[in-house]
Amino acid sequence: MIEQPAPTPPPPADDSRVASIAWAVAVIVVALVVALIAWLALGQDRSGQQAAPAAPSVPVQEQQVEPQQPAQPEAQEPSPEVAALLLELQRRDPADTMAVGRVDAPVVMIEYLDYRCPYCARFALEVRPGLQELVDEGVLRIEYRDLVLFDEPSRQAAVATRAAAAQDRLAPYQEAVFGLSREGHGEVDRQVLLDLAEQVGVPDLAAFEAALDDPELAAAVDADTAEARSLGLSSTPTFIVNTRVVQGVQPADYFERLVAQERDRGLVSG
Repeated sequence: MIEQPAPTPPPPADDSRVASIAWAVAVIVVALVVALIAWLALGQDRSGQQAAPAAPSVPVQEQQVEPQQPAQPEAQEPSPEVAALLLELQRRDPADTMAVGRVDAPVVMIEYLDYRCPYCARFALEVRPGLQELVDEGVLRIEYRDLVLFDEPSRQAAVATRAAAAQDRLAPYQEAVFGLSREGHGEVDRQVLLDLAEQVGVPDLAAFEAALDDPELAAAVDADTAEARSLGLSSTPTFIVNTRVVQGVQPADYFERLVAQERDRGLVSG
């Protein structure tokens, strides 16, 4: 009888192999979220409904556009796996100065925005006030994320808004900046940003001006933009309301219905 050699056990996985597997999983996860957002946008186009007045802002040749009344697309329901991934985008950080509302609110709206986007301006100045009651009642939290589309002036405006938020002037400063872009991409420079800070009552103007050159604030703006790009976003405003994605500004009652639906579903991050 011929004795068979014992099978050789597989070699233990080395660190590089484990890292490769982890990286592959991460790529798949991000790809899944990107696919969801693309699918939602495509679904709206196929139904003949536009998600924004004319179109959301994209970085093309600047032109004056008269906003039109948007159609109201149906926000499509994602799979449970993708829904969980979207919920994980919520930060719920009590120290986040770029957010309003209770950290334990049942619904979180993430808005990816550019401060020179006329449609973002329309949301901030015309739609958002209609959602304030939901924020005050503890139902809705809004987390603002930068998606810089219109070059360095937009980036400067985003940094300035963070500097104002650090002095508890987020909402009034946002409204002042967006007031420059009601019908186009507003002209923004350092002096304009300083003037707006004084106009809205930022308490320490010297600290505000110094913050305009703060590399940490600039890095935070760039990190938000990178996050948006990793999700496949290329237009503003884009909203993630718990597990629903909406591209383009919509009336307040549309968002109210969406918030109510998400609240009733009872899904939370973590």
